[in-house]
Amino acid sequence: MPDLQQLRVLVAEDEFFVANDIALWLEKAGATIIGPTPTVKETLKSLAQAFDVQVAVLDINLNGELIFPVADELALRSVPVVFFSGYDDMSVPERFRSAARLSKCAGASDLVNAVFEQHLQNLSNLAPLYVGLTDQSVCELIPELRYRARLLMAGAPPEAADLLVERTLERAIALAGTRRRSQGLDAWLHDLLAAIHDESPYGLN
Repeated sequence: MPDLQQLRVLVAEDEFFVANDIALWLEKAGATIIGPTPTVKETLKSLAQAFDVQVAVLDINLNGELIFPVADELALRSVPVVFFSGYDDMSVPERFRSAARLSKCAGASDLVNAVFEQHLQNLSNLAPLYVGLTDQSVCELIPELRYRARLLMAGAPPEAADLLVERTLERAIALAGTRRRSQGLDAWLHDLLAAIHDESPYGLN
């Protein structure tokens, strides 16, 4: 499973044992948990006090109230959401149809992977890394970056390669203004990935 590296994850779930499992799974993967909270009101209160939430895992129904006011607030902050619920897709409003969704039958690895994927995609969405209408988006390049990272770190655990991709996206955001317009996005990201690997070829801290 990916290493979530103290990623700050908001958890909203009203079933005690499910909430405990979610928190335990994510904490074991390295995340810092905000919550869990069992009601919409408490979740909004936690959110008002936490300005650095990076991903949210939300049950759709909290004690009879729908979670969508929380999801709306998270959308305003550009925080990605994973709906972890027994409800079907038709219960999700159109504005959230692109959000990640997992059934409560999903296990630890499915949830951790979904949280990590949402974090990576959000990093790429926040990065001003586009040149003209023909340029590829960073999201489209993530699978290729992950494959390249695994080749560079052959023999290392998969989570080490995922961390290399995360570090690459973080550096890309910081250096976006220095990218030459003539350089393709994929080539630039691959150069960054290789440079970060060369800085610490035996593992990332």
